[in-house]
Amino acid sequence: MERLLPLMLAAILAPATAGAMDATDAPAQYRAIDGGPFRSSVRFEEAAATMPVASFQLMERPVSNAQYAAFLATHPNWRRDRIPAVFASPGYLGHWASADGPGAMADPQAPVVHVNWYAADAYCRAQGARLPTFLEWEYAAAADATRSDARSDPAWRMRQINDGTPRAMDAAPGAPANAWGVYGLHGATWEWSGDFASLLGDSDSRGQEDGEALRYCGATALSFNDRTDYGVVKRFVLLSALQPAATLGNLGFRCARSQP
Repeated sequence: MERLLPLMLAAILAPATAGAMDATDAPAQYRAIDGGPFRSSVRFEEAAATMPVASFQLMERPVSNAQYAAFLATHPNWRRDRIPAVFASPGYLGHWASADGPGAMADPQAPVVHVNWYAADAYCRAQGARLPTFLEWEYAAAADATRSDARSDPAWRMRQINDGTPRAMDAAPGAPANAWGVYGLHGATWEWSGDFASLLGDSDSRGQEDGEALRYCGATALSFNDRTDYGVVKRFVLLSALQPAATLGNLGFRCARSQP
């Protein structure tokens, strides 16, 4: 079955690759993110303390309900009433008024949510893009409105406690873009990463006589270089616990592009 999934995904995306560029691509604005050395708050396995991040482009805002509805118009196989069972999930777009649009049930310009990883990946592929890696998201999200890396500011970091809720600092009307010109990275919705399935925390070892008392409960905390980086820690824990077909009412996505 795992070998068949890429072929099935390609077949579903065929309408996009056979014609002109999607209408959904025109309104999406991408911002250039200059790469550089970066110390992640995540303790990636066998990785140096400081890792290089290549320059890339990131969507200025998360994918909206309106943009996703336009995608469904050209890729109807991703509608909730037509999506193949292998990619489906019970909550997929369940909050929309109909299978092809949000109607009055959701703000057309609000970030689309209740979209699983398969569908988010397909949307980005149809735009000639991809989902960002977790490291790319973390790198871009380290910026505040004036600094490309504001993580040394404890007051700014404390405000990230409300990430993923309506009280998030980037959820307020008129919230400014960060220094890269990107909006909403610390907003009311969290976002899929392309490599979410590789975000593995240290496992709980209750009942094992290995002499490591610290590996008893909440062992995922051992996966971080900086456990006080709330915005990163919360997202890592959330994404590492999900299956690709999962949907949440505060989980959306945005796309990225590699620089040539």
